[in-house]
Amino acid sequence: MLYLHGQELTAARLAKMIDGSLLNPYATLDEIKDLVKMSVEYNTNSVCVNPNYIEFVAKELKGTDVKPCVVIDYPFGTGTIESKVAAAKDAIAKAAEILDFVIDYGHLKSGDRDHLVREVKACVEACGGLETRFIIEVCYLTPEEIVTACECVIEGGGDFVKSSTGRFGGPDMKIVDLLVKTCAGRCKVKIAGTGPFWTSSIALMCLSRGVDIIGTRAAKKIIDDLPLFEEMIKGFEIK
Repeated sequence: MLYLHGQELTAARLAKMIDGSLLNPYATLDEIKDLVKMSVEYNTNSVCVNPNYIEFVAKELKGTDVKPCVVIDYPFGTGTIESKVAAAKDAIAKAAEILDFVIDYGHLKSGDRDHLVREVKACVEACGGLETRFIIEVCYLTPEEIVTACECVIEGGGDFVKSSTGRFGGPDMKIVDLLVKTCAGRCKVKIAGTGPFWTSSIALMCLSRGVDIIGTRAAKKIIDDLPLFEEMIKGFEIK
């Protein structure tokens, strides 16, 4: 039996810490249908897709405990504040319940902190109380820029800082630790990465460090591997 932060980590609890996602630009409707079917079967936290599939996903998830989630201005975040707000409103009209925005990290790296705060505030306002996450793409940022990005999301009222789009790699454990420490008590943290990034052990280590949600195409494997992981760590002892 495995415990996480003092509570038993069951498969059902683990599933609610995972957003099943499929964000490839070439994803087919059949692949999206398979993702929805798996996500409902395992009762994951959400199904995260590109805007072209959010209306279909929202209809398929109606009446379930799995939320429809959409990415906005994915994967580069280079849209204007106005275009991100418009895209968010369109996705909400199509019944999106969670919105993951890619921040304008070019402005961040240019030192324009005020632009990023304005962007986050405008997007949060456009969402009218729905859950918002802001993808900061840590692989392109220095540790100092990561902290600044987190502070901007917090100041702007975002619900989550999300590490990555998943198109360009995921964070290492040092960066996961930095995100959790920076956001602790003020903002939640979601970790995402490319397919090879997500092993069951990495997923569970992220959650054990205090990450709130992970986004992955490997949700089924991670959940199915939980009993095996429990067996494998029996030889570990922390003193």
